[in-house]
Amino acid sequence: MNLTGRFRSIIVLSLILLGISGVFPQQAEDVESLKQRLRSTTEGETVDLLNRLSKAHAGTEWDKSQRYANLALDLSTSLHDKYGMAGAHINLTRYYNHIQDYRNALDHATLALSEFELISDVGGIATTLRTIGTTYSYLNQSDQSLDYFLRSLMIFEDIESDAEVAKTVLAIGEIFTHWGQSEKARRFFERALAINKKINNYVGILTAENQLAQTLMTLRRFDEAKDHLERAVLLADEHSSSQLLAELYTSLGELYYHQFQLNTAQKYFLDALELKRRYGGQGEIALALSDMGRIFQEAGDTPEALKYYQEGQKLAEQAGEISISAEIWLQIGELFAQNGYQNRAVKAMVSGLTIAQTVNDLLTIQRANLLLTETYSQFGQLDKALLYQKALLTTRDELNRQQSNRRTAELEVRYELDKRESELDDLRAEALIKELEFKQQFTDMWIVLAFSIVLMLVVITFIFYRNRLLRNTEQEKMEQILRIKADFIAMLVHDLRSPLTSVFGFAELLKMGEKPFDRIREIAITIRETSQKMLQLVNEMLDLSKFEAGKMILSKSKTALKPIISSSIQMLQPVASQRDTAIDQDIADGLPWCYCDGRKIEQVITNFISNAIQHTPEGSSIEVHMYEHQKQDLSYLYFSVTDNGPGIEADQQSIIFDKYAQFESGKSKASIGTGLGLAVSRMIIEEHGGEVGYRDGDAGGSIFYFLLPCESLEATPDRSTEAVANQA
Repeated sequence: MNLTGRFRSIIVLSLILLGISGVFPQQAEDVESLKQRLRSTTEGETVDLLNRLSKAHAGTEWDKSQRYANLALDLSTSLHDKYGMAGAHINLTRYYNHIQDYRNALDHATLALSEFELISDVGGIATTLRTIGTTYSYLNQSDQSLDYFLRSLMIFEDIESDAEVAKTVLAIGEIFTHWGQSEKARRFFERALAINKKINNYVGILTAENQLAQTLMTLRRFDEAKDHLERAVLLADEHSSSQLLAELYTSLGELYYHQFQLNTAQKYFLDALELKRRYGGQGEIALALSDMGRIFQEAGDTPEALKYYQEGQKLAEQAGEISISAEIWLQIGELFAQNGYQNRAVKAMVSGLTIAQTVNDLLTIQRANLLLTETYSQFGQLDKALLYQKALLTTRDELNRQQSNRRTAELEVRYELDKRESELDDLRAEALIKELEFKQQFTDMWIVLAFSIVLMLVVITFIFYRNRLLRNTEQEKMEQILRIKADFIAMLVHDLRSPLTSVFGFAELLKMGEKPFDRIREIAITIRETSQKMLQLVNEMLDLSKFEAGKMILSKSKTALKPIISSSIQMLQPVASQRDTAIDQDIADGLPWCYCDGRKIEQVITNFISNAIQHTPEGSSIEVHMYEHQKQDLSYLYFSVTDNGPGIEADQQSIIFDKYAQFESGKSKASIGTGLGLAVSRMIIEEHGGEVGYRDGDAGGSIFYFLLPCESLEATPDRSTEAVANQA
């Protein structure tokens, strides 16, 4: 940051810590009224009025402020009025800060702190701590400054003084800005803004908006900065706050200057200049003239830039603002160097250097030496450039030495006086920042909660109306479900009645009289087969009920499936022989074990083969396959049954494994039945962690299959393999 920026920051900080307290004419107590009251007061009241007069003149007529403070100090000392003495010391501290006599400022602040501690005035202690912090900030001792600001803030928070909390938070934000920690500074400025809005302190609002906007500009968030500044300008216009309005115009000018919108920046800098000519001090006017010079210099209008620079330099010199005068000389030198006027550039820069040397302003001296080095290098005079380069290095060494000495002294004092307290203060500072973050998060949470409530009301309203619309649909669905159940029960009764009628009929035949043995044997076989069908249907219903009730318990063990397949084929071979159907099997050797319920798996295999036999034309064959299958790095046993039947329509394939699915094959017009066997089969396989499915055969017909997880990838001999080995 160049010197102009540094002094602008000092002015802004002064506005924060002094202006909000009543330095502006519209906020300060009426001076004439105070003087009238002063003429008719007792001695005790006189001290208070003198202190208030000193405070009222602060920021406008500092000499009068000092005189009233000294009178108050003398009178309160004679009266042993400790409160009056403390107030007078505070006013004198502000005065000495203004004239940059920081040693006297710290002395008076220390005395004020002692007096307030003696009378246990908590608010006065906090105010004095903040004033000491301000003094250290002027001394560029930011660490010390932050310590005092945080102590002050904790006290103001304890006594719930919102206005003072806002002022202190602004000061802390300025410290973080000085450290270049813009994000932390932004949070403090936002808190200050929120508090000032809460207590409706428009001066605090304007100051916080301005500081927040400057921080956002540092973060390159220009649109947000613009919004804050425009809101602040409207508020300043509403309350006729000319001095603060001038600062806002300056910030807007900087905003557009950084965005290279020079015409707009020039307009705002010019508005700020006009206001400062009417209401500001000469130093502020000089800085405003310097801003105008920068605009014209950037625009390439050298005569206009030079005019404003020269006017600003002359005004700063007359006002005794030596550092500002030196900085403007350097800006003039940069302007001349930019346009190739070496002699004029060097003369202006040397003037700035000389002025800075009179007050030993090392930062300005450093900048002047740097510019002179660059200028002589630009024009090829390397010997002189080297001379100023050496001076620049010397100045930097001196700055580093001073900074090192100051830091060393500060660390020594802290080690001796604040060794234990410093750790506590660090924790408090961290806790404060976390608390501020928590409050911000809490505010965000309330916003989200409010939005959620609104959203919930909208959803409830939608659901209410939707339920009204769906009520009739749900009723229709219930009626449809009842119809489906009724149809299923009717079909189930029909499937049971048919075999029962058959059994009853054959029983009547036997009852009617003696018959040949072959005929009796045939009737008995038919009764047995019919009974088996009914038993199978009843068992499937029971299995389905158990699965739905969650009471089906599987007895799992290590099982080889090849013997189970052979057993199922052997059991169904008579049925296949009656239909002249051949059962071809292709079972791989060395299949792994499965951890399963062998009886249930046999039920599934039997169901698949039985269905295939039933729907395969007489005189044809069905194929039974089993082999190991890899899927997603896992090993499965793949079992399938392929028939030569009519197959299943595509629109019915998705429901063949559903409970109570009823359909007829459009290809064969044959009734498929209740579908309970396939539904139970799917439940059994899925309960084992496998999957069941259907697909059309390559040459027609159907393929029913299932995948069952294996115990391991290592092939384990099954029982049939062991049997073959034993026979060998």
